[in-house]
Amino acid sequence: MNEEVQKLVDSGKLQGRYGDDLSALDVGVYCLHKSWGVGKVASWDLLGDRIYLDFEGKPNHGMKLEFAAKSLRPIGADHILAERLEKLEELQQLAIDDPVTLMQKVVSCYNNSMLLDQVEEVLKGTVVSNEKYRTWWDNAKKKMRQNRLFVVPSKRNVPLELRPSDLNIEDGLLQDFNNARELKVKVAAVDAIVKDLEQIEGAVEKLKPVVEAINEAASKSQRLQTAAAIELIAARERLQEALPELAEGEGLDKPAISEIVIENESNLRDIIGQLPAAGQRRIYEAFEPAFGERWSAVLFGLINVVNLRGVGDVARLAIDREKGEELEAFLKLGIQQRSLSTEVLAWICKERRRFAETVFGPELASAAINALERDHYDDDAKKSNKLQDILMADSLLVSDLLEDASRNQIRMFARRLKNTPAIEDLSRNSLLARVIKAHPDIQQMVTGEAEDDEPLDDGLIVSWDSIEKRKVQLEDIITNKIPENTKEISVAASYGDLRENFEFKAAKDQQAILMRQKDDLEVEITTARGTDFADADASKVGVGTIVTIKEGASDSETYSILGAWDTDLDEGIISYLSATAKALSGNKEGDEVEIHSDGDGPSRKVTIEKIEAYVK
Repeated sequence: MNEEVQKLVDSGKLQGRYGDDLSALDVGVYCLHKSWGVGKVASWDLLGDRIYLDFEGKPNHGMKLEFAAKSLRPIGADHILAERLEKLEELQQLAIDDPVTLMQKVVSCYNNSMLLDQVEEVLKGTVVSNEKYRTWWDNAKKKMRQNRLFVVPSKRNVPLELRPSDLNIEDGLLQDFNNARELKVKVAAVDAIVKDLEQIEGAVEKLKPVVEAINEAASKSQRLQTAAAIELIAARERLQEALPELAEGEGLDKPAISEIVIENESNLRDIIGQLPAAGQRRIYEAFEPAFGERWSAVLFGLINVVNLRGVGDVARLAIDREKGEELEAFLKLGIQQRSLSTEVLAWICKERRRFAETVFGPELASAAINALERDHYDDDAKKSNKLQDILMADSLLVSDLLEDASRNQIRMFARRLKNTPAIEDLSRNSLLARVIKAHPDIQQMVTGEAEDDEPLDDGLIVSWDSIEKRKVQLEDIITNKIPENTKEISVAASYGDLRENFEFKAAKDQQAILMRQKDDLEVEITTARGTDFADADASKVGVGTIVTIKEGASDSETYSILGAWDTDLDEGIISYLSATAKALSGNKEGDEVEIHSDGDGPSRKVTIEKIEAYVK
């Protein structure tokens, strides 16, 4: 005990049990406080019952002697926190230059085992800035996984561990596998073994128990942890490919991914969604032995749930196994029906000059806007969007999309792009600028110098009333039905277990229907040519005329030939697109016309008795 502290104890000014603790807090000693963090003892004032410390952001802080003895814990000058107090700039530079050495220094100060939350406490906001920490940590994790001294966890509640520097590589690899309790940790351990296989002497005999343990763990887990079990089997296959002798022997190739795929056909969407992108290819390869001739149909049915990399894997597998034409037909139909995900559409855009050349074209432009809006209204959709990223990053994509487009398609795409809520203003304006650059003739429409409701060429002829009805339908879908459906999806998702959740699947199906209806209505409204039929030519049958016809001795029939959406047979109104209207159009009073039924009925000959202009 310090002599001066002993005097305080002898005089009764300090309880004896705190004497040694206070003596350990000599000037220059580093210490920790649970609230104020790391500090360094600056000076003592024993007569004034004070000890002064320099804490981070709190210099020359005074504490009562007894309180200091109770609440401060001394640490060595080489402790990471002490170095953070004295050598912060050096540590910041080390974090940039050599994150692995920094982490060795950190973890060794905590008995070679730290939870990731503890690591954040030590480094985030000091050694590494808050803004850069996540990126820095992802990079550090990759480098630590490549270093045999570290055992990097896959979950935050599992500690990061630092192995002894003299640990034998072979022993470390096998020890990691045997100590792993979680399937994902076992997968990582197997991949580490594959990477350093040459370090294991007599590998076949030593690794057969590993294969047997993998099979046992996968068999026990394949019902409750299906995706993780598949990952583990895939890791076993990688090990057996690296060392084929490990596949020789009864039962060493069981269970197989194809067997699990067959048993879980109805849940494949959820299973694939749980697999990492890098591990999905193996499950795709198992489809052919699992499903026989229908393997490609099953695989294409899942393409909308995989990410961009997964779409590429599916496409390459289909092409490699001579299913390229089937894939092409599937993608063309998906574009037509607006049923493809943004990830699939992004892949088509990215591969437009290679694998997706035959399905890339103007119709994809409208499908892309529809998919972006579908994700925009979907709370469950990922916030990052590869399709939008590619649209923005690829300066030639918009002009390529519209290269073979008709004027109508270009103007319709520009209008939808101009009004979509799915793309923020700056990005939308940038894309519109690319459209104008490729097609300067639409600049006035885009900039608002021309009327935005100018009808597109060759659109359907419709009455203004029918356009208004469709606008009301569209408004109802956008403001009422889609938000209500989004809520239904959210509520249904809260029920859990999406594999057996009928409400969730039904709500998602309804979402697809609503988005398709919205897209169709927008296209119809945009392309329609509204009219009040006031200028109809009554000298011959045409749009906006009332025509009276007679068949032999039968009673006369009167039809009003109006727009594409005006049909009302009870009122005698037919569309100008109907078979009857088409047969009558262009003919005059007294002409005899053969009319073919819209259905399968026989044709009949009628005489046009009277033509007059339609008046509302």
